[in-house]
Amino acid sequence: MHPILERELQKLGLSDKESKVYLASLQLGPQPVQDIARKAGVNRATTYVMIEALTQKGLMTSFERGKKRYFNAEAPDRLLSLLHVQVEELRDREREFSQVLPDLRAMLTSAGERPRVRFFEGPEGVRAMREEIAATDAKDLWVVTQVKLGTHELSTAEHEEHDRKLRSKGITLHVLYTGTVAPEEIQQHPTWNFREVPEGTFPFKGEISVFGDKIYGFTYSGKIIGVIIENADLAETLRSTIRLAWFGAAAPKHAPLFVE
Repeated sequence: MHPILERELQKLGLSDKESKVYLASLQLGPQPVQDIARKAGVNRATTYVMIEALTQKGLMTSFERGKKRYFNAEAPDRLLSLLHVQVEELRDREREFSQVLPDLRAMLTSAGERPRVRFFEGPEGVRAMREEIAATDAKDLWVVTQVKLGTHELSTAEHEEHDRKLRSKGITLHVLYTGTVAPEEIQQHPTWNFREVPEGTFPFKGEISVFGDKIYGFTYSGKIIGVIIENADLAETLRSTIRLAWFGAAAPKHAPLFVE
């Protein structure tokens, strides 16, 4: 038989056995059912059922010659009409669905905005998240991090390339950090702002950043695990919280950062 042709006929809505029977009849010309069944590799009783189904689709006809009934496949061009019927049915379904779509949207709105959460693992996950950060249109990135965490997972070149992408987009960073940032690194990023937080009082065990409507988080304890939460309200709340901590970190040295 012809498996490629059978698959194409099935795409038009014919069943596996309908396709076999139609192709067999097309090759044989007008024949009794037993000959078509033999050619198609389908038993005689099933071939009768398939011929009836194909006849209802307008793909086969029959006639009597003497005392025998012969069955004949219609020209392949008739198959185009099946495709046209499917196209019209799809248009009808689209029109019908368009009528209920506003109701479905209203249901989603009434339930409130749902945060979209995605998880990532390992160095490849870090790279994927960084690519998403670099592709975001927002101009301010607020970060809380321990500067040495995760640096061993990606090469220095990858860190530098990520920084270059952020600088080229004119993104301003505000980084609250524990650890040590070299003076030359600060000089290399004139539009980036760094503020150190006492590690003993506020130990950071991962990294959290807010960029646009998204929150990015990493944990580096053991295997790297990352998460992106996409929700405008949550992002704005966390951004405001980091800003509050930012201003607290800028308080005079004699002023306590945390009041018990």
